[in-house]
Amino acid sequence: MNEVLSAEGRRANGIGQGRIDFTMEDVHADDATRIVRFRVAPDPRRYDKVERNGEAYYLDKYLNHLFKADELLRQCAEKAVGLPVYHLSPSIKSAPDYAAARKAALDAELRGGSYIVPAEHAVQHRSLDGGAPTKWLVFLSVDICGGTALRRADPVAFECAYKIFLRELGTVVGQFNGTILKTTGDGFIAYIDHPSFTQQCDNAIDLGLSYVLMLRESINPALAKVGLPQLRIRVGADCGDATLRQVEIPLTGYSQAEVASDALNRAVKIEQDAEDNEFRIGRGLYELIHVGWLERAEETPFDGESVGIPGYQTYRIR
Repeated sequence: MNEVLSAEGRRANGIGQGRIDFTMEDVHADDATRIVRFRVAPDPRRYDKVERNGEAYYLDKYLNHLFKADELLRQCAEKAVGLPVYHLSPSIKSAPDYAAARKAALDAELRGGSYIVPAEHAVQHRSLDGGAPTKWLVFLSVDICGGTALRRADPVAFECAYKIFLRELGTVVGQFNGTILKTTGDGFIAYIDHPSFTQQCDNAIDLGLSYVLMLRESINPALAKVGLPQLRIRVGADCGDATLRQVEIPLTGYSQAEVASDALNRAVKIEQDAEDNEFRIGRGLYELIHVGWLERAEETPFDGESVGIPGYQTYRIR
């Protein structure tokens, strides 16, 4: 459901959308009419019902927003009419199980076997060059900590490890319905593009956590077995508007499509501020994720001046 964000949230996202989490019960589907009926209520994990001046309100315990109860439910019911319902689930059903399977595959490959393709489907790479010139996206920036020093110490070994790292995590991007925007020498930037911003945001959190899990449980153990350097990563994510622009230099014939986005810049800055093997997100993304992820978020110190938003908050996701 869409609601209006606080002024802080609008500034962070560049948009006026927000999120309400509900519990759902008494679901009845009619196959003939294709109508689904259900009862919803604000999720008690996220909202406390409080009284102010004799009137009932819901207090968002995470964003500190106060909603008038009857007005909130009335508006949500009105906006639900004709609202499309989207489904965007990763093909990986269990990240720990997937990591275990990939570790076995990597062990076999690094002993001299062939690359074993995962059974889980991954969406194909696609360019961000269609539709509207401005899109709302979630960006994830991933970087190898100390990559330059590792490459200098043993260039051959590092390149072998980097190839595995990029292939395995790049595959996970596709399995979470994302796309790699570009590689960065010691990492990459990915994005998720979808009509449902709630699905985008929740998938992005799951994806960022899966990066860290895959490195810890699958990639590094396999690399260690054959004496290749183990890697440490930082992951940062945020969301907002992105504009596609074409950069051209007529005299030299240079032409390149670029993405201009404050959200992209924030994701990179947040990643650079993260600790080893840590996943952090910005306030813009934090305001739009499900309460199940909010429960796993912890605010961290951050210099908001570095992204042009004094006081901008970031959160560690565990």
